[in-house]
Amino acid sequence: MKEIEALHGNYQLIEKAIKYIDAHFKEQPSIDVIAERIGMSKYHFIRVFKEYVGVTPKQFLHSVTLNYAKEHIKESKSILDSSLDIGLSSVSRLHELFVNLIGVTPKEWREKGKDVTITYGFGLTPFGQALIAYTDKGICFLGFIDQNQEAIFKRFQELWENANLVHDDAKAQRYLENIFLKNKKYNLLVKGTNLQVNVWKALLNLPNGVIATYQDIANYIDKPNAVRAVASAIGKNHIGYLIPCHRVIAKSGAMSGYRWGIERKKILLAYEAAHKPIVPCLRRANVHDVDALCRFFPRIAPDELTLWIREERFGAIYVATHEDEVIGLLHVTHHLSLSTGEKNAVLESVAVDKAFGNQGIEASLVGHAVLTCKALGFASVALLHDEKSTLFSLCQTLGFKPFQGRMLSFLS
Repeated sequence: MKEIEALHGNYQLIEKAIKYIDAHFKEQPSIDVIAERIGMSKYHFIRVFKEYVGVTPKQFLHSVTLNYAKEHIKESKSILDSSLDIGLSSVSRLHELFVNLIGVTPKEWREKGKDVTITYGFGLTPFGQALIAYTDKGICFLGFIDQNQEAIFKRFQELWENANLVHDDAKAQRYLENIFLKNKKYNLLVKGTNLQVNVWKALLNLPNGVIATYQDIANYIDKPNAVRAVASAIGKNHIGYLIPCHRVIAKSGAMSGYRWGIERKKILLAYEAAHKPIVPCLRRANVHDVDALCRFFPRIAPDELTLWIREERFGAIYVATHEDEVIGLLHVTHHLSLSTGEKNAVLESVAVDKAFGNQGIEASLVGHAVLTCKALGFASVALLHDEKSTLFSLCQTLGFKPFQGRMLSFLS
C-alpha cells in the first residue's frame, strides 16, 4: 500500500507539471521553471519524474510533441498488419496476452445486470484514484477519478443499473495493486454492441508504447469507412487502462478525446513508451546456439542437440534472441502422415529466461513457428499437452481450437 501511495503522490506532481508544459509548450520552459512552478527543487523534480515515468522531463517534453506522435503512428501499421490470418488472434499481443474479453449475453444486456452481483470500490493507482468493479466473470468497470468521483460512479451505475452492488474498498485496492503493481491478468466483462466489442478487442492488440490512429483501428476491424463509429466506441470504453483506448490518437498526432483526462493519457503513453517490452529477434536455431540451448535443456548432451539442429526433417528449435543472446526457445517436431502425405508439426516445449518473463516471448515464438510451418507447406500445428501446460493456455489464447483430443491450428 505504501508503494502505491508514493506512486500516486508522484503522479499528482507530474500531472501538475504536464499541465504547465501543455499551457506553456510554445515557450519551451526550462526544467528550472517547471520545477519552481510545481514547488520542487530542480534535481528532486528530475529524479522523481524519471523514477516515475522512466524518462527525463526533457525527453517527456519531446514525447508530447506532434512530430513524436506522427513518428510512432507508423509503428502501429506494421504491427496491426502483422496479425495472423491462420486461426491465431494475433501474435502482437504482448502485455495483454492473457486478458480474455467476455461480452455480456443478450439477456444481461437487456436487463442491465439484473441478478448479477458486482463488487466495487475506490482505491489508488500509480495514475490517480480509480473506481473498479468486478463480477465472478471478470472486471466490468475501471475508471479514473479527478475531482469527479460522483460523476464516475453515476456512469458506472447507469451501465449496470439493475445489478446488486456490494461496496468494498479494501478488495478494490487489492485488485488495483494486482493490476498496476503485479501485472496480474484478469478477464474483462464488457457491455457493448458487436462493433464496440470488436474495437475493444483491436485495442488489446496494441502493445505498450505503440500509438495507433482511429483510421488504423477502423482498417483493422475491416470497417475503413466507420472511423466516427470507431471513435465513438473508443470513447465508450468503460474499462480504462486494461482496454488501452489511451493508445489511439488523431491522424494529425493530436492527443484529444480521452475521457479520463488528456494529462493522464500523455503520462500513460510516455510511461509505456519508456517501459516498452523488448522486441526479440526470432529465428531457427543453428549449431552456434548449442551452448546457450544447454541452459534450457540441461539433460540433453551438446552433441545430441547439434544432431537435432542439423537433422531438419525431425523438427526444429526456434530461438528468441535479444542483443545476440538466446533468451527463449520453442521445440517443434515434424511428422509425415502416411495416409494423406501431409506434413504436420507438434509443439513440444517452450522456455524463456526468467529475466524476460511477462514480455510475450512465448507468444512471439509460437507465432513465428506457425508462420514458418505455413510457409513450408505444413497442414497443421498441433499441441498434445494437457490443460495444466503453459503451452496449452498460450495456444488457447492465440486461437488454437480443440480437435480430436488436440489443440490444433490448421494452416492449409
